[in-house]
Amino acid sequence: MLLKIDNIPTLFRQPKISPIYYDLVDKILDLESKNSLLSDTDIRLKVNNLRKNFFDESKKSQNIVESFALTREVASRKLGLKHFETQILGGLVLNEGKIAEMKTGEGKTLVATLPASFQALNGKGVHIVTVNEYLAKRDKELLQVVYQTLGFDVGLIRESMETIERQYNYACDITYTTNTEVGFDYLRDLMANSPKNRVLRSFNYCLIDEVDSVLIDEAQTPLILSSPRPLTSDKYPKALWVAKQLVPNRHFIPKYRTKQASLTEDGYNFLAEIFQTDDLYDPKDPWLAFVENALRSLLFYQRDQDYIIQNNQVQIIDKFTGRVSKDRKWSDGLHQAIECKENVNVTPESQTLNSITYPKFFSLYKKLSGMTGTAKTSEQEFREFYGLDVVVIPTKKPIKRKDLTDFIFETKKAKFKALIETITSCYTVGRPVLVGTTTIEDSEIIAETLKTLGLEDCQLLNAKPENSESEAETVAQSGALNSVTIATNMAGRGTDIILGGNLKYIINDLLRQLIFQLTANGPKNLSLISNSRNLNFILFDIQQLLSNFDINLIQSYLDNVVDIESHIPQTLLEQRIRELYTILLENSKIEWTKTRQLVCNLGGLLILGTSRHESRRVDNQLRGRSGRQGDPGESQFFISLEDDLVNRYDPNIFSPFLGRDNPNPFSGTDYLAVSKTFDALQDRVEKFLYENRKSSSAFEEIYEYHQKLYFIFRECILEYKDPLNLLLNLLSFRTLNSSILIEEMELYHSIYISSNIFNINTNQYVYIANLLSATSTVSYQQIISTHYLNISKKLILEVMDQKWTEYGERISLSRDTIGLQAYAQRDPIIEYSRLCSQEFSDLIKETQSLIITSLINFSELNKTYLGV
Repeated sequence: MLLKIDNIPTLFRQPKISPIYYDLVDKILDLESKNSLLSDTDIRLKVNNLRKNFFDESKKSQNIVESFALTREVASRKLGLKHFETQILGGLVLNEGKIAEMKTGEGKTLVATLPASFQALNGKGVHIVTVNEYLAKRDKELLQVVYQTLGFDVGLIRESMETIERQYNYACDITYTTNTEVGFDYLRDLMANSPKNRVLRSFNYCLIDEVDSVLIDEAQTPLILSSPRPLTSDKYPKALWVAKQLVPNRHFIPKYRTKQASLTEDGYNFLAEIFQTDDLYDPKDPWLAFVENALRSLLFYQRDQDYIIQNNQVQIIDKFTGRVSKDRKWSDGLHQAIECKENVNVTPESQTLNSITYPKFFSLYKKLSGMTGTAKTSEQEFREFYGLDVVVIPTKKPIKRKDLTDFIFETKKAKFKALIETITSCYTVGRPVLVGTTTIEDSEIIAETLKTLGLEDCQLLNAKPENSESEAETVAQSGALNSVTIATNMAGRGTDIILGGNLKYIINDLLRQLIFQLTANGPKNLSLISNSRNLNFILFDIQQLLSNFDINLIQSYLDNVVDIESHIPQTLLEQRIRELYTILLENSKIEWTKTRQLVCNLGGLLILGTSRHESRRVDNQLRGRSGRQGDPGESQFFISLEDDLVNRYDPNIFSPFLGRDNPNPFSGTDYLAVSKTFDALQDRVEKFLYENRKSSSAFEEIYEYHQKLYFIFRECILEYKDPLNLLLNLLSFRTLNSSILIEEMELYHSIYISSNIFNINTNQYVYIANLLSATSTVSYQQIISTHYLNISKKLILEVMDQKWTEYGERISLSRDTIGLQAYAQRDPIIEYSRLCSQEFSDLIKETQSLIITSLINFSELNKTYLGV
């Protein structure tokens, strides 16, 4: 019998959460017995009725209750998972366009079905955004049976998809994708040369999983759509050689916080003498930029920390996820400088076609929400930048994890020695350990040291391809008995760590082994874990079926189906494999339960951090990998006065405590002083990074304002069907300047593409032609030629986009030097805004003149484009 909300423990009812939510939870639970009597067809009919009533504000509350209750019922039937009270509460928070902080193991993936199903009722589309493609595919496959039973179609966006596939999947009621894929699709849509080539529709509702990773960690990393251009410079090798001759604090001042190097007067003179020039800033011979990038590559960007070398290429490592950022490059020549330093092929430079930041992109959605295990510490930033409130959802069970005080050492050597001792002692008794590192180098040092001590089966997970491919499985099994897992940063986020091991992954592996043996030897040679007659029957049955299928097809099925348990069988073979999976699962549960209890008795999963991060939030993410759903667990950080956080932001802060050469951790009053200083340093760094993001946001807003103006103007050209109207409107709009409001541009756009306005006759055309040019003669037939219009549009858009690209490059260069305005007592943001406005005004005027000239000179265009 299901308990009413009134009987739920006090832990669930939180005074900071509006009682309105609890009233809705009550009503949703009240419908359980009623909905359990409905057939799947009845449920579909009810959903269709909710679609019709979606926009009726008077029924909104009741619609939410009914939609959530129906989704809950279907999840229970199809997945065997019934949303519990705190999950319903989380769904209500997400449905209102807020951030739900839900701890690890609380079932965020299932929670997403509640708001997604309700928001999909309006038919305008729902995007569920995850941080990587694996999670998007996994969640889509797991939950699509719920959505489909409710009558919704579900799509998935993958990197390899072509335009038509993307159009189909974005047209679905609910679409799973990644933040990078949907962002780049938007940028490509903006640059499309035909509306038919666009893949996205209007932005309706978006739910972001791991929302802090996307909206905060990646906030300053813009999505940049670029195209390669020929490598025109041979300056990289010489600049690298020169940079190696420069002396720190004599020729340049290193700035570790911002990863910049400022030349001193001696340094400037030294370079001027080497390059035999009086102007190192000369745009025709810009040696200074090359030397500065070479310096940055030597000082601030380290192999196996910021990047790896893979297939003779420099691959960037995302410092927040520990994963390789595929196809991403540092801009403005820095990437090429690093390639030169590493003696790999220097790749062509790129030119930026278009760019956007995540704050700007996700503001396009009518409603935005997100979920994560760690959001409260960044609540102010979420509210200020995105207008998103954070609601902490109580856990179903009390958290039992113990977060122990840090061990603080003077040196890294002492820190790693103590860390290794702790790991080996846990391994001896069988307690699982997950070690979080911030660099690949640290992870490999720890792994190699453990292997020399006999721990050959420790699992290493970092950005290197040989380790990252099995990321989810490695993390999933890090709670197993005797497991030791070393992972860089937050690799494997989104994967549930279950004490005793994740049984689904175990059975999946066992099933693959069984099928391999069946195809090779037959069931008589199998060493079964049970004497079950039913199991043996299934095995023989499968062997007969396997003989009718190519082994490669069978292997392809096993590789592509992430979760056999939730996959809906399509063939008799798949049905038998599913039955075998279920039997293996049931026969393994008894032994697994014993193992799980043993791990619990050992204290659960132990999390060991090897250094403090720049943000407490990321430290908490690591701690949160332990203590799932009331499980026991512990976390502890091993840090030193030589850690990167100290060296980068304040290398002299611990001077009074250095030089003691004591291998033991600090204790007593020394510990209190050092610990307090570490906390203060981390707090200062958080504020510094926050102010950086805030400052960057102010600059981005200026650029993105003009970006929106430009693409509204471009849309006018793209969608226009009558060249005469085009001419008239361009003339009436000839005085466009940067002070025009976006609202006016949008109004202009709506008028511009209307077929019922500005219906020009021949007399008006004569007036336009006379007004435009006394030297050019254009016939009415030529102007209205559909063929000519399509050709002219293509040419105009190409030239417009080239002008826009040039504008972006000029603005980017000015952004790099605009900070110097502060020395002249000028506000850099005001000066940047003034510069962008002037440049944009010139861009529009130049573009308008170009379009008008192109439309008038029809014969010349024909000669150029058609070869006539």
